[in-house]
Amino acid sequence: MKKIIFVILLAFAATLQLSAQTNSGFAEGFKGWQKKGQPANFGLATTGFRHGPYCARIGPGKGILQTRINVGQLSIIQFKAYLKTSDKGVKGVAFISFYNAKNQLLLTYKSAPIDTTEWTETGNYTETPAGTSYAEIGVEKESAGNGYIYADDFSVETNIGAPKVKHTPLCNLDQYMRPLWRSDTIYNETVLLFSKNGGPPTGKLLYMPDRTLSVKNFRGDTLYDEVTDYSLDGNVLTLPPNSRAPFRADTSFNQKDINWYNTQSQWITVTYTHHDQWDGPAPAYKGSMMPRTMTLLRAKRPLRIVAFGMSITRGMDVSSYDTVPPYMPTYVDLFARQLRKAYHDNSIKLINAGLPGSWVTWGEQYADKYVNPLKPDLVILDFGMNDFWRTPPQEFKGYMETIVKKIKVANPNVEFILLSNMAFDPDYVLDSDKYKSFYQGNLEGYSKVLKAMESEGMVNLDMYSISQAIYNKKKAKDCLVNPLHPNDYMARWYAQGLAQLLIDHL
Repeated sequence: MKKIIFVILLAFAATLQLSAQTNSGFAEGFKGWQKKGQPANFGLATTGFRHGPYCARIGPGKGILQTRINVGQLSIIQFKAYLKTSDKGVKGVAFISFYNAKNQLLLTYKSAPIDTTEWTETGNYTETPAGTSYAEIGVEKESAGNGYIYADDFSVETNIGAPKVKHTPLCNLDQYMRPLWRSDTIYNETVLLFSKNGGPPTGKLLYMPDRTLSVKNFRGDTLYDEVTDYSLDGNVLTLPPNSRAPFRADTSFNQKDINWYNTQSQWITVTYTHHDQWDGPAPAYKGSMMPRTMTLLRAKRPLRIVAFGMSITRGMDVSSYDTVPPYMPTYVDLFARQLRKAYHDNSIKLINAGLPGSWVTWGEQYADKYVNPLKPDLVILDFGMNDFWRTPPQEFKGYMETIVKKIKVANPNVEFILLSNMAFDPDYVLDSDKYKSFYQGNLEGYSKVLKAMESEGMVNLDMYSISQAIYNKKKAKDCLVNPLHPNDYMARWYAQGLAQLLIDHL
């Protein structure tokens, strides 16, 4: 994968406030730490530490030094540690292990071996598997030969991305779930007003409005006035001088190498009526292909939905996730809510197992650890937005087929929704990048191979084709927080599309 994947992870990790665990730097010796191995192989170094007065030393024989962290299942967790060795060739690893309430080991991740005499940061960023009751983090010297490894400055953060305070949505969720492809009233369509070459900021609506009901800021607490704050000509909004409405200039976006940006809450929202028709691809009812799911829904029997994927699955950058008004729920939460409403069944349960930054290869390797213990009836598989840098469509399809097989081993009656992800902002990768067509072709290819996988018990929602049609009518930046993540408006297309698959009267 190109360096851009590291941008994704680093941008996420940069938001962390890593909190040191008790005695993370061994200032109190080994208090709070468990030693496994011969006692003579553990000691405290009083020189060469990263931060004093001590660092841990393991050697010359084997040894493990670890501490316990209380954390529940499907929590995003990151820990860091610093390691060095006494000599080249002496190797140490950092690890994180997850256990259930019966103290049974569920899964272990190990870092690449460290064999340098300079302090080196290591650790892991991942998700706790289903059934996790606690984790153990630590370092290990695996060889019995001479030499030492040194460890210092452990830190850990759990429940990353989970809001500290859960806010009540400030938007009308029933209005937000009215299908955008056939409703005659569009609620809070987002537009990023954009100034090009120093000209007045402008932006387009998806449809030709008959009547504008409101133009507001994204928070929804400022109503803009036509004439003084904006003008409307057809479906084009333009800001006059001294308008109160926000906008972005072309010069505010990076035009070199990777065009990463963040437009969170910088859109205006427009509510309007229209009579022209959507002429792009639209989600369709496919309940006849999902017999078991539909039987459970119609009988009002419990339905367990597991969403397994990456950052878009988790909900990254929708307003509730970023804890900004109007606090709209994630697309999978909106989907589950709509099912409960349509089928008058509050027993429908959604479990979100998305890991931001994950690749389909991670899903293929660990599907049994993260999905199977949850005993799902319906699984949403949502990968691809981190894979297009390196994984051709047929290879991607193979990984997805393996995920399906692994889940069906333990849950033979499970059914699947395969989600083809939206297109990334075409401005993200410069036209001069010789691999741009490869990246775009991969995402388009994923939509084709996932469509081809449709069969009884497995259907596809093609957000790639839908997003391309939207971008042809308005800017991608109208719909995205950054080049790879949908804003509330685009997330509503995801949620409505999923709901339409299983609700014929949406």
